[in-house]
Amino acid sequence: MVIVLACLWTALAATTASAGALRAYYREAPQCVVVLSGPAEAGIVPGNRIARALARQLSGRVTKVIHPAARRRLVRDMAVDLGHPGDARHFAAAIRCPAFLRWRVLGAGQDNALVWSQKYLSLEAEMIRARDGALLWQSSASASRNSGDPPLSLFSLPMAVFRAAAFQGDDDAVASMLDDVARRMLASLPDLR
Repeated sequence: MVIVLACLWTALAATTASAGALRAYYREAPQCVVVLSGPAEAGIVPGNRIARALARQLSGRVTKVIHPAARRRLVRDMAVDLGHPGDARHFAAAIRCPAFLRWRVLGAGQDNALVWSQKYLSLEAEMIRARDGALLWQSSASASRNSGDPPLSLFSLPMAVFRAAAFQGDDDAVASMLDDVARRMLASLPDLR
């Protein structure tokens, strides 16, 4: 019963609830976007990996993307705090990049039930105009991966436990899930290049 419920939840969890681009985006679509940082840890994945995945997917939709490493270097060189609105406006004007991609983790983690294991991630992102903070686009998406089998006999029990345990340490599942979430979120962003 638990496994059936988990499978149903997994099917529902791989969704996108996008609001998409707003009217302000179409009036003045940014040709450059700075990907901001988020939380340092997001349960199953470091925040910098999430920012890099978002920047990678955003590069296919916007002419120029300031990736997280470049943003950190520029912030350090200019000695600004992007959490302060005045500094953020100055930063955007100085590098001629009029928009920021801000993101946050809605939920992330992993569950393990001896013969079944699951990882899940849910993100929300929004693009804002740097000069006035106007919302240009927003979206959210979720994804999950799971592994394991109900043991059909006592002989298959050790194998099911082994598969579920091996999945807990599988970083490829996290990378795949992260790219899926970023791709789903940014699918609603119009490509106006």
